[in-house]
Amino acid sequence: MLYRPVLRTEIIGALAHMYDLHRRVNPSNERELRVYERREAAARDLLSNLPRTNEHPTLKTLLEVAETCSLTLEGAHKLFGYNLGGIQEYDLRLNGSRTHIFESYPFERDLFIDLPLRLAPNEAFRVDALLRELVLEWQTDIPIRALEEKGWEQPGAFYVHVGTEDSLGSSIPPGAMALVEPVSKEEALRPNPRGIYLLQFGNGYRCSHCVVTHGKLRLFSSGRVYLGREEFAYPGAVRIAGRIRMFAISLPVPEYPFRYLLPECQTCADLILPWEHRTRARLLATKHKRFKRPKEEEGFIRNFLKAELNAKLSGRTERRYRGRTSSEPHVNALIHLTIAHVARYTDSLRTGGSWFSDKGRFSLESLLNASRLEDALLLHRIPDPPTPGDVWNARRHEFIEWPPLLSVKFSQLRQWDDRILRLGEDSAIGGLDPTIGSGSWMLLEKIPKIPDPRSDGRKLGWSRPLYVLRRGLQTFCGFLEREGDQYALLSNNDSGGVKVAFCADEFPSLRRVARVAVPV
Repeated sequence: MLYRPVLRTEIIGALAHMYDLHRRVNPSNERELRVYERREAAARDLLSNLPRTNEHPTLKTLLEVAETCSLTLEGAHKLFGYNLGGIQEYDLRLNGSRTHIFESYPFERDLFIDLPLRLAPNEAFRVDALLRELVLEWQTDIPIRALEEKGWEQPGAFYVHVGTEDSLGSSIPPGAMALVEPVSKEEALRPNPRGIYLLQFGNGYRCSHCVVTHGKLRLFSSGRVYLGREEFAYPGAVRIAGRIRMFAISLPVPEYPFRYLLPECQTCADLILPWEHRTRARLLATKHKRFKRPKEEEGFIRNFLKAELNAKLSGRTERRYRGRTSSEPHVNALIHLTIAHVARYTDSLRTGGSWFSDKGRFSLESLLNASRLEDALLLHRIPDPPTPGDVWNARRHEFIEWPPLLSVKFSQLRQWDDRILRLGEDSAIGGLDPTIGSGSWMLLEKIPKIPDPRSDGRKLGWSRPLYVLRRGLQTFCGFLEREGDQYALLSNNDSGGVKVAFCADEFPSLRRVARVAVPV
C-alpha cells in the first residue's frame, strides 16, 4: 500500500509531541537560539493551518515538517500516510518489464539489520560453506543508516533492474537486480570484452558485453539467438553507464513469453543519467521519451495510481510537469509522476531541489516513542568493520559494497545462516550465462515433494531449477536428472559436467536454490 489516510487530529497530536521534545532542549548558543525561534514560529503556523489544508500536503509543507521536527524523509511521509518503501514494490509491478535504474536508497533509516563482525579465515572461503561457517560473530540491531559509514558502501554505485520483456539478448537474466559500478573515461573508451556493461540508449537500457573500435560500439552475446542490431555509433548513439559487478535473482526464472528488443523510437531521449539532470521537468521529460508507453498502458497506470494515491493527474497535467512550470506537485502527485515515468523518488526530490541528507534526523517511531530527544539518539550506532581485515577486503572486492537491498530484504540475516551457501574456488555451475561461479551465494529452500526431473529437463537456462545436495562435508550443486532408479546432479546444463548420483533416501538432504547472487 502506497497511501492510507491519516486523521488530521492524529497528525496534529504527533506534531505537538515532537515539537515538545525539541522545546525541552535549551539553546546553548546564538545559532541554536535562532533555530529554536524558527521552529516555534513554524510550529504555530503548521498547527494553526493544518486543519484547513488539503488531504494531501504540498511538498513544501512536508519538507518543512521534516526540517523543524528533525524527521527523516520516510518519517515525514509516514506522518501523512505515505509508505515510501512501497514505491519499490509498485515500481517493479508497473515497470518491471523494462530495464531501468532502480531505487536502492533505504528510506526506513532505523530498520535494524545484522552485519558481520568476525569472519572465518580465508581458507574457509576457498571451499563450499554455509553462512554460519563463514560469519563467526554478528553485530545486531544496527540501524540501516549505518551502511553510509566508510567501508560499507561504494561511492557512485547504483542498481539496475533487468526487464522481463525488453531484455532479449541481454547478458544478465531477466528479472535480475544488478549492482553497477561507474567506469573511468579510459575504460569507457576501451571496455573489457569479458566485462558486462550497462548500456544506455535513447530508448532504454541493456546489459551486455561489448567492444569499441573505430567509433563503433559492438554488442555481443553468448546467447544462441540474437537477431537485433549489434553495432552503434559511439559515443553518439549509446553510452556506457557503468560495469555490472554482481547480480541477484530469484530462481527458477519464469519463462517470459514476450521478450523483445528495445522498441523503436522516433524522438529518442538524450544520453544522460538521472542524477545528471538539473531540473525535475527535464528528468521526467527524458524518462518519458526513453520509456515511451503505448496509450493503453499509460491509461492503465494512470488509473491504477489514481486509485492507490488519490492523485487525479490527467495526461495534460503530466505533460505540464514535464515542461516549464512554477507549480509544485502535492506529495501524492509527485509519487505518481515518479512511478509513471520509471524514475527514482530520490531523483524526483533532488532535481526539484527538495532532497536533503537524513543524517542527524530521526524516524517517526523513534520520536513518538521518546520522552526526551536524547532517547532517540540512542538508536544511532556505528558498526565496527569486520575482522580479519584482509578477509573482509577480499569479500568487498567480490561485491564492492554491502548491498542495502540485501539488508532491506533480509534484515536479520543471521537467522538465515544455515540456508545460505557460498560456492568455493573449485565450484561452478555451467550451461548458464553468466556462469554461477566461485564466490556466488545461494539461498536454499526445502523441497515439499520429490521433483520431476523430466519436467525440469524441458526448461532451459535460468528457468531450469537448481539443486544442492549436502553429503557430510561435501556439497554438490547442479541440475536434477533421473538415471534408472537413481537420481543425479549435473553441474553443467550442457554435456561435459560433473555428475553425482544419489538415491531417493538422500532426498531429505536435497535443497532447491531459491535465490542466487553472482559476482561478475
